Amino acid sequence: MKKLILLVCVLLLAVFSFLYIQFRGEISTARQRVLEDSEIFTTALGDIEYAVEGEGPAALLIHGAGGGYDQGMLIGKKALGDGFQYISVSRFGYLRSPFIEESTVENQAALYAALLDHLGVEEVVVLGASAGGPSALQFAHDYPERTNVLVLLSAVSKYMGEEIPLSTRVINTIQRSDFSYWLVLRTLRPQLSEMIGIPQNLYDNLNAEDKQYADDMLDFMNPMSPRYPGNIHEAKIIPLSGEAMGNISVPTIIIHARDDALVTIDHAEYVHENIPDSELVTFDTGGHALIAETEVITEHIRELLNNSH
Repeated sequence: MKKLILLVCVLLLAVFSFLYIQFRGEISTARQRVLEDSEIFTTALGDIEYAVEGEGPAALLIHGAGGGYDQGMLIGKKALGDGFQYISVSRFGYLRSPFIEESTVENQAALYAALLDHLGVEEVVVLGASAGGPSALQFAHDYPERTNVLVLLSAVSKYMGEEIPLSTRVINTIQRSDFSYWLVLRTLRPQLSEMIGIPQNLYDNLNAEDKQYADDMLDFMNPMSPRYPGNIHEAKIIPLSGEAMGNISVPTIIIHARDDALVTIDHAEYVHENIPDSELVTFDTGGHALIAETEVITEHIRELLNNSH
């Protein structure tokens, strides 16, 4: 029995060592990727990390939980399509965007405005995905003259501190360290994908491009440790009140799935009820990622952009 236990321990140690060597190589590549592709701009309020790609009308891309400028760029390109100058930011506590003395949604929007000044950009399409919703709404409210169109994609619009879904709490626990997230991603990828609305049967029927997008949505959360402070901060964010949303006058489109388990459909309905003349586009299925609906989503956004000019 002692020999068997010893053998099992040796085998477990060998497996762990093999996995950890793989982890070290992959996480090193991921850390290099996020450092090489972005810049830091220092404002009077504090620093903000950002990346700029493409040419055309400017689009401000605001990422969700577990993200950063890289996730924003990924989602924004997929939702908007080609022909934009993408300006993607990291929100407070994500990657190289630090917290400031008052990391409020109002100050987050003010940082976006300061960055646009720095880049010489007067007006933007604002896309807020998931937990990027509150600061996207705040920017449209505070800077209507700089907001061409507001796009809310599976977006948070209400205070989440007291109603965080179980799936979000599970993901936050996994995200406590780079290794734990990487290991779960390597061993339980289908289950993790399902949490964001990409069940295996849907994934299997996606084309090669959409499969790569689905994989990148999970892989781009590596490294996780510089994103974790931002994840925890999400519960402290106080979005605009419904009354304040009533003052948003820019063309607004709200896109959401009715089976979204991470950000429930009532968030979309709440915005639609409060923003005058907003457009609500819903899908019966699609989950939080809405990955099978991206072509339809792009068409809806393009139509709103064309009608806004």
